[in-house]
Amino acid sequence: MKRLRIPHAAVVALLLVLVLAVVATAALAQNSPTAARNDASVAKTAPPTPFLTIHPEAGFPLDPFLVSLQGGGPVAASTLAKECKGFVPAAPTVSFDFKGKADLLKAFFYSAGDTVLVVQTPDGKFVCADDASAVVLDPMVEIAKPAQGVYNIWVGSAIAQDLVPGFLAVTTKAGVSAGALNLGSLVKRQTATEFVATRARLVNAAKRLEQVNAAVKSADPLQAGSKPVVKSFTATGVLPAVELQTGDTLCGGLVTVAPVYAFDWTGASKPLTLFGEATGDTTLLVRTPDGGFLCADDADGANNLNPLLTISAPDAGRYLVWVGRVDPSQPVTGTLTLTEAAGAKPKALPKQ
Repeated sequence: MKRLRIPHAAVVALLLVLVLAVVATAALAQNSPTAARNDASVAKTAPPTPFLTIHPEAGFPLDPFLVSLQGGGPVAASTLAKECKGFVPAAPTVSFDFKGKADLLKAFFYSAGDTVLVVQTPDGKFVCADDASAVVLDPMVEIAKPAQGVYNIWVGSAIAQDLVPGFLAVTTKAGVSAGALNLGSLVKRQTATEFVATRARLVNAAKRLEQVNAAVKSADPLQAGSKPVVKSFTATGVLPAVELQTGDTLCGGLVTVAPVYAFDWTGASKPLTLFGEATGDTTLLVRTPDGGFLCADDADGANNLNPLLTISAPDAGRYLVWVGRVDPSQPVTGTLTLTEAAGAKPKALPKQ
């Protein structure tokens, strides 16, 4: 029997045809409607590992619960639920393990962009949201009588691949919403300056004090045993008090270069007390005759935000007094009092 000889080049060509056929078949299967339905089904039954998993303690003590993140992704939200709009990441953005009891569970994304939200409840159902209202583009999902369990949350955007920074909020409070949320009300703190090397700070402070001395045109003569002094002031400063100080004591508040009051002290006296009574939160900064600084803030913590400072044995010489404001958005008016009366203290500033 004669053997059929097939040229080597023909064998290579045949193998190449077979490989291309297999690749084409796989590609057609992957892009077929059936495959798309299977992928969507997998997404619904077993979502990929979330970007972040949160396990708040039972009772939900931190409410609202905020997470800083970026919303958006390449996947059409309609693959999770056909009624959902926008584009989301392939995996849940946050997995929220809810163990508390509440009448309402609400999730929304607070941002400056146009975002969407998809929430998968513990029973596997999907709830989606777009704009909360005609004027609020933040999405919000509300679930009445929420069941305990894991809530998978996708934060997306209206445009594919558009990444929108913001805060995902989860709350059980009916009054907390995307339109009403005020981040500034959650954490109240005084403005602080960035760290400045000690030598550079002292050089800058020395220059500032030259400006201070030029601004002080006169000082009231005060003698030990005199009657109390009361001076009106309006605090409008934008200069951090620390920029005037040459010592180790660092005071808070925003002041003007010119002090609100200057006095030349003479005589031996009992302790001298200074305090402010104002329409808003203020601080006191005092430069003593030896060039040192004294400062004061709240007279009684949160119970009284007016500042109180007592100099146990005031030296003779010139004193410069600044009243600093804490909130730079508006001026603060009030009175500054200097007295030798024992136990003197300011009236309580009404709580803001």
